Amino acid sequence: MSDINDPNSISLPVGSSCTSRGASTETFTTSRSTTLFSSQQESKDEGNVELRESITLPTINHRVLLSLKESAKVIGTKGSTIQNVREINHVKIGLSEKQLGCSDRVLSCAGRIINVAHSLGQIVSVLKEGSTVSSAEKYAFHFLNPILPPPTRDEFQDLTLDEINKIGTSRLMVTNSQLSSIIGKGGARIKSLKERHRVKIVASRDFLPDSDERILEIQGLPNAITNVLLQISKILLNELDITFASERRYYPHLRSSSPSNAVSLAASTSGVQTGASNYLNNEFKATLKIPESYVGAIAGRRGNRIANLRKFTKTKIIVEKKIDKTVIDVDPDNRTFIILGDHFKNVKLAESMLLKNLDVEIEKRKSRLAKK
Repeated sequence: MSDINDPNSISLPVGSSCTSRGASTETFTTSRSTTLFSSQQESKDEGNVELRESITLPTINHRVLLSLKESAKVIGTKGSTIQNVREINHVKIGLSEKQLGCSDRVLSCAGRIINVAHSLGQIVSVLKEGSTVSSAEKYAFHFLNPILPPPTRDEFQDLTLDEINKIGTSRLMVTNSQLSSIIGKGGARIKSLKERHRVKIVASRDFLPDSDERILEIQGLPNAITNVLLQISKILLNELDITFASERRYYPHLRSSSPSNAVSLAASTSGVQTGASNYLNNEFKATLKIPESYVGAIAGRRGNRIANLRKFTKTKIIVEKKIDKTVIDVDPDNRTFIILGDHFKNVKLAESMLLKNLDVEIEKRKSRLAKK
């Protein structure tokens, strides 16, 4: 995005000195106009500085699926590689916690769209270091296996063998509605991305476990992948839909292990805490703490709102009874909501809907207070 240009300075012509009265008056007028123009120019410059400071540059958060081996390579010795990416590109970048029994981790990168695109392009370069086209590994978790075939000399006749060996892949994680936006009407957008940047792009048929996300595999040279990610970011920001927020994200987990990453909050809200654990062998559990002052609004009149939520998500939602403030070791300012369900995705959906309802109620109260 180009910066706002400063106004070009204008030089007024300097007239030759004249001793006549008319010339003297003209000289005075020009001098006064120059002073006024200079003052207006300074004021305009100050206004532009304020305008620049008030502009919020577009940001995005992209998530990429990595194997454990790839994750280790991205982290580098004592975290040096990922720290280098972070400092060069001025982004927030990190990996989900390693889950016992899982062969994958999720890389999250947030920041200005241009910086995020460059960061993920740099990650592709890092993963290709020391590897060749034919060195792809096979994984039990099939989402880590390449969907696209490796590049060949016939496809890239204008590239040298060394350049072909630099062709890498990025497993971008996108929700179903985001994927529709990227594909475009009749596949026009994704076709344009492929042809313009000389990359291959394909989406996985299956959704990642317990989520509404799929893998968008992008294969190409690192700089080409960078440019594609930049365009994808712009598409997603231009077509921002409330559906994006409600769709379930994937986090590495097993049914037999604690899916704590999967139910961690993506955004913090006042006084809200959450945690989760596997409840028995076939039941999942999520725990949220809701501010006491909002419990009534969240539950609804006679509990109708929470009853509808239970029915819609096919979960059990238990609201902890109000505890006497005199009891030791309790949090009197928050009430515990426990969500139980046979399916992880249902528990996650109920949790996200509860938090969304809380956000709505918080905004309502802020709006009412502002009107007073």
